[in-house]
Amino acid sequence: TCARRRALVHFLTGAPALALVARGSDAARAEEDVKRAYDGYASTYDDLDGGSAAKALGLDAMRGDALRGASGDVLELAVGTGLNLASYDMSKINTFTAIDLSPGMLAQAKVRADELNFRRESLRFIEADARALPFEDASFDVVVDTFSLCVIENPVAALREVRRVLRPSGRAVLIEHSKSDVGPLGAYQDLTSKPVKSMSKGCVWNQDVEGLLRESGLKVVSVQRALLGLLVVVEAKP
Repeated sequence: TCARRRALVHFLTGAPALALVARGSDAARAEEDVKRAYDGYASTYDDLDGGSAAKALGLDAMRGDALRGASGDVLELAVGTGLNLASYDMSKINTFTAIDLSPGMLAQAKVRADELNFRRESLRFIEADARALPFEDASFDVVVDTFSLCVIENPVAALREVRRVLRPSGRAVLIEHSKSDVGPLGAYQDLTSKPVKSMSKGCVWNQDVEGLLRESGLKVVSVQRALLGLLVVVEAKP
């Protein structure tokens, strides 16, 4: 459709969907900069990551397909404003823990959880860095990541933390930007990676997501590609 074509053009030429993890050589200063920046974005963040372009591209349906099976004790990395919350079947979830570096984003996510009538006693919203999770080993049945790896300076470090906090029978569910397996499009991503990173506040949109998972020690169980390979839905286990 015309709407889908326009949305794809926006996706290719504009800023990819954003997520939140600190970056930069001075970690403490970078973290504070990111917090302030995303606190400022919080009130309008959904216009980009959950707006009409995202819907036209099928991101809402993708979230639903990937997340509705989450069960047990669930952790979501870089929850942002909580765009994923409506995709969970909370009747299957014992506890839901969400982290983000931005207090402003977490506040928006809490509001969304209240609007969805989530059980407050089962929820935790925690200010934390995905590369140093404040949880014991083997704490979760499912860890969810949507569009956060692309802005992590060291995504393998975050994925190693995911592996650490997953129970032996647990699984990681990721929806991520990925280098396309369509040759010319993948080459275009490589050529434009630096300007896109600058335009999209640090998002590396040509990552080898499967390679990052393997490097972290996580085992890839399934892979689904969408939007000409620009997005990938991956399930992995410890």
